[in-house]
Amino acid sequence: MEINSEGTDPVVVSVTGEVDLATAPQLEQALDAALGQEGGTGVRVDLSAVEFMDSAGLRVLVAALRKAEDSGRSLVLDAPHERVRRIIEITGLAEVFGLAGSQGTA
Repeated sequence: MEINSEGTDPVVVSVTGEVDLATAPQLEQALDAALGQEGGTGVRVDLSAVEFMDSAGLRVLVAALRKAEDSGRSLVLDAPHERVRRIIEITGLAEVFGLAGSQGTA
């Protein structure tokens, strides 16, 4: 898995590869760092290059969403790969992340 962060408002966290039990802690650290930046209104997580995500990855995203909301910020999942989108839908998290009825943002 590779993670790149850029920008300040919103901070864009681009993730590539697989997010699983072994790599989820890296994503958690990147999202914590992005949410910890001063002055930003939110974080956009680019998932277009993530072809697999397991429950550990979903847990990290849900925790980051809660942290964002608790601090008055937003966390947006951007263009999740079809496989990842399907996992999000199956777990009932599509509405939580604002993906219900949409095909993500481009």
